[in-house]
Amino acid sequence: MIVDTHAHVWSSDPSAYPFQPILAHVPPPTQPAPVEMLIDDMDRAGVDRVVLVQPSVYGWDNRYLMDCLERWPQRFAGICLVDPRAPDPAADLARWCGPGGCTGLRFNIIRQGDAGWLLDAARRPLFAAVEALGLNLSFHMDIGQAPVIAALAARHPATPFIVDYLGGAVHRAPEADVHLDALAGVPNVAFKLLCVAEDARTPYPFPDIVPFYRRVLDRFGAARVMYGSDYPGVRKVCSYEQAVDWGRLFPDLAEEERRQVMGGTAARLLRL
Repeated sequence: MIVDTHAHVWSSDPSAYPFQPILAHVPPPTQPAPVEMLIDDMDRAGVDRVVLVQPSVYGWDNRYLMDCLERWPQRFAGICLVDPRAPDPAADLARWCGPGGCTGLRFNIIRQGDAGWLLDAARRPLFAAVEALGLNLSFHMDIGQAPVIAALAARHPATPFIVDYLGGAVHRAPEADVHLDALAGVPNVAFKLLCVAEDARTPYPFPDIVPFYRRVLDRFGAARVMYGSDYPGVRKVCSYEQAVDWGRLFPDLAEEERRQVMGGTAARLLRL
């Protein structure tokens, strides 16, 4: 089974699903990415399951994501967004993460500076709700926020924590290794092998982004690494089939490691 753990989709009908961007550096998209387009690409690439990650341009409105899960429950799982500073984020989670809904929550904290507020007592009800619902947590973050995420993960050992994107600069950041060590030292932290083609400075198969992920694999092992395509952004640089092959043919992996990275890890940690 091939599982792509990182794809975004948005509707072709902005009146029904209006954009509500919450990240200043991510503007509303201009290219189409309806779920039907992704399904066609999945079929051509031989991808069995995809984890749909709520795009930040929809903000806290997860309705389109939920519609996709309802229509194709055997093909998709969902990662939602809720406002972690809202008065009652647990109620928001209950709305989006009930039966047949999302199975994870994402935090967009990249370019937001100090993430220490996640450790505040005011956030405890949110993380208690996450544990009660059996959700996983994903982080769109800066590498410098790793100590906070490692400390938070250590507080919640029953919850899978997943680092999904650290920004393009991480591939050229000499300080990254010490932060990778801190994250890898917490057993419930996993990492995405993300085909960030838009961050690459070399053409396909993007050899300049391979060394960073090689260091990730060396620290986390394949049992804590899962493939993601970064769809549809990756389609600006290569085809979806090529993006899947980038993970499937990642250098210096044994066959069992490939099986885990391309589906086994996700199936286990995300309870697919």
